[in-house]
Amino acid sequence: MAADMTPRCAALLKKLSEAEFFALDLKLYLDTHPDDCEAIRIYREAVKQAKACRQAFEAECYPLRCESAGKDGDWDWLCGKWIK
Repeated sequence: MAADMTPRCAALLKKLSEAEFFALDLKLYLDTHPDDCEAIRIYREAVKQAKACRQAFEAECYPLRCESAGKDGDWDWLCGKWIK
């Protein structure tokens, strides 16, 4: 955990990491099993969950990707919450 990261942000980042890992793992499985309809359904849900986790983290902590910065009218990628 970074020195300036709150426990809540650390927990959200951990949840995001887990969700993205799960989605990536399913994607790799689907590379070799492209006709597995159940895995495709689970993968789509996993991608939605990872997106929700990323949005929750960025809303409460700081932007993780450049397209997430500046949505509130301020350019917060290099100032604001990203660098304290």
